[in-house]
Amino acid sequence: MKTLVRLSFALALATLVASNPGAQKLGEKADPGTQPGTSGTVEGGAGGKYNGPGDTTPNGPTGGGSRPGGNGPVGADPGFAGPGSSGADGGGYAVGADPLSPSVPPGLDPTGSPSGTPAEITPASRPITEMPNSWQLWWHYNRWAHLRPAPGLAASGTGGFYIGRGQTQQAAPVLRASRAQMEDVVQPALLTALKQGGRAEFEISVLHALAKLRGIRPDEVLGGFTEAVKESLQSGNQDVAEKAVLALGVRGEDRYAPWLASILNDEPEGRVLVGRQRVGLRLRAFAAYGLGLLGERSADPGVRVLIYDNLVEALWIERIEVQAACLLSLGLTPMPVDDEFVADGELFSGRTRVDQVLELINFFEDPEQPFVSRSQAPAAIARLLDGAPDSIRERAAYSFLVASGQHSKELREVQNAAVIGLGQIGRSGGSTFDQQVLDHLERVAYRSSVDRSTRYFSMVALAEAGRRRGLGEDPYEAVPSIRKTLLQNLGRSRGETQAWTALALGILEENADERGELPSPDSGKALRRVLQRTRSYEVAGALAIALGMMRDVEAEELLRERMLDSGEERARAYTALALGMIGSPGASQDIERVLTASTMKPYVVENAAIALVLLGNQEVGGRLYEILASASRPQIQSSVASAMGWIKDPRPLSDLCEQLTNPRKNDTGRAWTAVAIGRICDADDWPWVGRVSANSQYDVWLPTLLEPTLQNGLLDLP
Repeated sequence: MKTLVRLSFALALATLVASNPGAQKLGEKADPGTQPGTSGTVEGGAGGKYNGPGDTTPNGPTGGGSRPGGNGPVGADPGFAGPGSSGADGGGYAVGADPLSPSVPPGLDPTGSPSGTPAEITPASRPITEMPNSWQLWWHYNRWAHLRPAPGLAASGTGGFYIGRGQTQQAAPVLRASRAQMEDVVQPALLTALKQGGRAEFEISVLHALAKLRGIRPDEVLGGFTEAVKESLQSGNQDVAEKAVLALGVRGEDRYAPWLASILNDEPEGRVLVGRQRVGLRLRAFAAYGLGLLGERSADPGVRVLIYDNLVEALWIERIEVQAACLLSLGLTPMPVDDEFVADGELFSGRTRVDQVLELINFFEDPEQPFVSRSQAPAAIARLLDGAPDSIRERAAYSFLVASGQHSKELREVQNAAVIGLGQIGRSGGSTFDQQVLDHLERVAYRSSVDRSTRYFSMVALAEAGRRRGLGEDPYEAVPSIRKTLLQNLGRSRGETQAWTALALGILEENADERGELPSPDSGKALRRVLQRTRSYEVAGALAIALGMMRDVEAEELLRERMLDSGEERARAYTALALGMIGSPGASQDIERVLTASTMKPYVVENAAIALVLLGNQEVGGRLYEILASASRPQIQSSVASAMGWIKDPRPLSDLCEQLTNPRKNDTGRAWTAVAIGRICDADDWPWVGRVSANSQYDVWLPTLLEPTLQNGLLDLP
């Protein structure tokens, strides 16, 4: 009997290997840098259990590879080689983990932090959902692209992505922190707090708040950001050192570009900066992220070229975590469209936008590169196509069509990335190729048997592509057809499919003003009807957000009733935010009451505060400070401080700075006070993490990008 079982097992394994050339052969030593060929997804799709980058081995074909025409692979530093190993760097899927909900095995700490203990729920935590494919996760990482102030209010700052569309002259002044406040009150308090010290979360929050005081001269006695960040870069705490490297990019000053490049390349200068004999993998990854954030702000052509050259070089020779960081950052640092139209054409020779996009397409199409890294390429490519020639846009779209086509052999993560990319570059019609993209997305969304997550992402992508202006006499000719498809499926579907369909319908109607029309009454009526009937808070939340995107004023009363009567935290949070998105001034007092009554519920507090921001209501800032000053529980302190940061009322800044430097306050409360101070003083209306997280592949576990358990990745920052 035992012999029969062994033979059956051997036959099954041989069949698996034969059907999957990428599978590990029986008897071979596992290469930590390779990817298995099967995925182990929850819902039957093609996902991937990735065992993490093997830092103890040189880069192999799937662990980084060599750039075509380049110098070939290089060795990597020792570190974490996946579950079952130890070290400060790396990361990967835990053995047996669902790739959509990665976790760290008990006692395993892949971060190099003092403890692998799961972090507490904070206002920055992503939603804890019952379903791995919940729309709430998509919304958490993409919401900033869909939040815009109420009509009549214009947010100050950088505009564009940060505050959405349809900007008008503000009807009432929106208070902002003054330069004098930042120089005379805020900067000295932050520097003093750093000298006092505290837990890692406190030091990181203070340092990043200091990084947001851009253009402020150093204090004559205490110094400034440069002196503070130098000390934190050499911290013995891995988490602090990583976030100090990132703070250089958040600051966004050109002089820090060589610092970040030397850290990324593990050069002697970089080793001196971080006080280490070798620069570890995670530090190099955060240096790559920092270069992208800095490059996004830099107007110096030489600095942008320096960043581009270093990121491209590292992309082809580095390990997975750094490759992913390089891809994201290249998407944030676009090169000129054509070197003939820049002052120094020689500087950009071979570095035009077309060169940049083709470089990333080549990486995405290279089967020798790891699927985890390749899954980050489509979002970066899509960011770079704005203003690029149509020919290069179609070249990218063709690559994504193949990767997510019926006969694709790509893993689920790559297919998801491809459909997300198509949603960012497709258009409403007017050309045969654009219609092909829309037809493909509709088929994947509603007429295919692919993984659920791929279908859900395709629903959103269909709406995003379909609402984008196309060519021809009617640049939005595809909108009625897509609306009909979504309305049909809204009525006939249930559960998660219904929630994602509602979200897609809201996205489709969101830019109706750009089309010179109002959102379809049929869409609003259908969403309201389903909201009245549904008992699922999961579906109700998506319906509320969809109505908020449409600015459906007829839904105001229904949403207010839901907000006030619902005892479920998420339902209350999403209906409050929807009222802010609609621009319902009459709901302001109700939202204030919900906010002040929910100080123990971070998610309600955050969304209610953002709703008040969208309504231009800063008056609640002072009342929130009274709650903060009297609160002793860390959960209340973090929630209220986070809300004050969103509201951006600068009047309590002096009091907040006193709280920050009060040693009798607990570190958690003081850390979130620093977060609030940084948000209030930030010239950007929405946090930088919102730009980075849009269209991110949050279902691929890259610990430096996001780590839901320990909450110490890039996208986990507040």
